[in-house]
Amino acid sequence: MRIITLISAFIFLTGLSKAQTNTYLEDLAALKSILQKTPSFKAQMKGNKQDNYINLFNRLSSDTTSELNNYKYFYNLSQLLFPLRDNHLGFYQLPDYKNFKTKETIDSFIATKEFYLYPTCEINIDSLKIELAKKPADSIEGIYHYDKFYSVGLFRSGDREYIGVVLDTNIKLWQKGQIAIHLYEYIPNHYKAIYGHPLYKNFLLQTNEKYKNQSLVNSYFYGSYSQSIYTKELGHADYMNLPTNSSKFELKTISDNIQYLLIRTFQADKSTMLSSQKFYDSITSALNKTYLVLDLRNNEGGAKKEMKKYFSLLKKYTKHGHLYILLNNGTLSQAEIFTLKLQKLKNVTTVGQTTKGMLTYGSNYGKRNKLPSGKFEIYPTDMKGDAKLLKYEDYGIKPKITLENDQNWIEQVTEIIEKK
Repeated sequence: MRIITLISAFIFLTGLSKAQTNTYLEDLAALKSILQKTPSFKAQMKGNKQDNYINLFNRLSSDTTSELNNYKYFYNLSQLLFPLRDNHLGFYQLPDYKNFKTKETIDSFIATKEFYLYPTCEINIDSLKIELAKKPADSIEGIYHYDKFYSVGLFRSGDREYIGVVLDTNIKLWQKGQIAIHLYEYIPNHYKAIYGHPLYKNFLLQTNEKYKNQSLVNSYFYGSYSQSIYTKELGHADYMNLPTNSSKFELKTISDNIQYLLIRTFQADKSTMLSSQKFYDSITSALNKTYLVLDLRNNEGGAKKEMKKYFSLLKKYTKHGHLYILLNNGTLSQAEIFTLKLQKLKNVTTVGQTTKGMLTYGSNYGKRNKLPSGKFEIYPTDMKGDAKLLKYEDYGIKPKITLENDQNWIEQVTEIIEKK
């Protein structure tokens, strides 16, 4: 039984307007103007793609929507980012933080019209649970958990489109039937995702969502209840990701012939640079074992100049030792570029999970632009991308050896080395 047949009505309770509004058109035009200045737009939107983009803008301009908290308003704006392969771009609705400071302010927010009009799907929740429980583990459809706070049923609602509705909740901010997830599949197994923030309920665009290990691996939310992601499995050890409180830099000995090197960032802020330089100076003559496990999991990237010193050091090491690079979906940006450079050297093996695919462009200045309404903000890119890297944007870098999430990854790599 197709889940879509379970829907008695699929609606967004968002108060659509019957007339076009200047605010919507101003936001749409401003967003287009900002995007047109980005290196990714200039490099990619040419010929037929440029014509298609103009047609998209014209279609969105003819739409009728006015309510700033309306999902359709945000979705229409987000579509201007969909054609761009640039995962450094960020777009989100600005939350009203004062609504979520205390129990009293949350209770007041729940009583507002804004909360009542949050996107909702009228569907039989019990029937949906039964159908989704039958879905195989490798299907993106199924029942997901956001830690202990609430569960979401994700089902196909149209061609390449998926809706996630709240099934059960332990918190007041979410009610059964409210829509927490909306996915649009743009290439096989890759999705443009619009999420409702678990705590602030504002809309967020995630330009490159993926389903791996029974989880939506990029569904992290800053400032939320926890660092959890949407996953079908609760209580299982996560060997793919480093703990959030792990060190930024570390060198230790695993065995007589194996060392472990952790580099978690290439950020160039003053504090991190000082820590990085002090650590780098301490290890320049310390890489002396036959094998070295370089842990780049959850490396957030950063500055090229910070990356280059470690590359020079490891290039020297690979002339006499074998380097194993640990990767995961949290390996991104400059860390992905670092990986590609290291892969060209002899005695280098990549292991783990495919990287995020967020490396072609970037931002030097971290500038953010509010749209005219003041309700939405875009984080544009300003760094010209290397055309050779575009083939990895969205897709990421696939490791030579894939590790499973049923055993500690360091132990798995150690076993691989010891079998050589």
